[in-house]
Amino acid sequence: MLASALLGLLLLVQASNAAPERFFVGRTAGTGTIHVILSGQHGFRARSVGRVDRSGALVLDQTVEEVGKPARRRIWRLVRSGRNRISGTLSDARGPISGEIAGRVLSLRYTLAEGSNVEQRITFDPGGRTARNRMTLRRFGLTVATVEETIRRLD
Repeated sequence: MLASALLGLLLLVQASNAAPERFFVGRTAGTGTIHVILSGQHGFRARSVGRVDRSGALVLDQTVEEVGKPARRRIWRLVRSGRNRISGTLSDARGPISGEIAGRVLSLRYTLAEGSNVEQRITFDPGGRTARNRMTLRRFGLTVATVEETIRRLD
């Protein structure tokens, strides 16, 4: 078991240029704006700590603070399920996460527990220290919210 975990970590490290999810190992912080249809916009920030677990999965422990709401904690668990495929779970999602990697872009799809379908696109800057996150939340086929966020590596 330990050998497979070490092999997974080694493959992630060796493929760091081709593995944008590696960006999230360590501490990251994001700031951005949420635009909600008929409600306007408000700011938020997210703090995350990521690690690779024994199975080779990226585990991201995230705290999200939205203006006017109590802070909430989310746990992501993402694994490579093919050369350019990602699968996983999110603590406030209903069902699995699916995604793909194309160059410096990580695209994810999932459904939140409250019912919104999410499409998330994270574009990693060439320097490896910053990423741009754009999320679209839809209900009944209509866009109900969008999120624009800048994420920075702190480690």
